[in-house]
Amino acid sequence: MKRVRQILIAEDNLADIELIKSAFDEINLFAEIIIVKDGQALLDFFENDNIEKLALVLLDLNLPKIDGMDILKKFYNDKVLKKIPIVVFTSSNDYDKIITCYEYGANACIKKPDDISEFSKTIRATTNFWLEVNVLPSFNAVTL
Repeated sequence: MKRVRQILIAEDNLADIELIKSAFDEINLFAEIIIVKDGQALLDFFENDNIEKLALVLLDLNLPKIDGMDILKKFYNDKVLKKIPIVVFTSSNDYDKIITCYEYGANACIKKPDDISEFSKTIRATTNFWLEVNVLPSFNAVTL
């Protein structure tokens, strides 16, 4: 039996949240979805050491309170958090921003598709890779 993993979605756009949830419903995703709508709520989630089941953070860059770039910097400078896969999911076409995301440890940067069917296909491919193909570290072995 597969272990239930978690996907943390940091997104403040309600329409995008609904599209992501809809895509997950289509693929019968075997994961718990956690949604936070601002950067502070994302950091608060990690205050309780909620990382053991976490498979992926899907991060929007334009978050209220603490933006996604500051989140990336915080993760990059933390020996435990930097091991958590972060996929930046953004509407930005700013190439310099994308480069900076990678410099601060983003594992991937994905442009949010404008087309609904492409949006769903992108979410399916992303979650398939991170939950089915990718091998994640065991956080029990990491000294906190």
